[in-house]
Amino acid sequence: MADPRDAIRDAFEHTEYDLGDVAVNRRQVRVPVVQKGADPDALRAVIEEALGADAVAAVTVTTEAIDGEDTIGTVVSFRHRP
Repeated sequence: MADPRDAIRDAFEHTEYDLGDVAVNRRQVRVPVVQKGADPDALRAVIEEALGADAVAAVTVTTEAIDGEDTIGTVVSFRHRP
């Protein structure tokens, strides 16, 4: 299974969103976006463009602390289907 972290980081480089540490645990991917209240549809579109729509399943978007810090941001979690 290819690691999606680099593709996700590259895709977000050209957006207004700043990422925290992208984490992969087996096929579960967690993408922390520093901006609180980021548009879930826009975040999903960037991820689907980076990995392909068929590679992204069970997407959830939440607001939570980023990287154990005081920063509150938006977190996109999904299952990666390589």
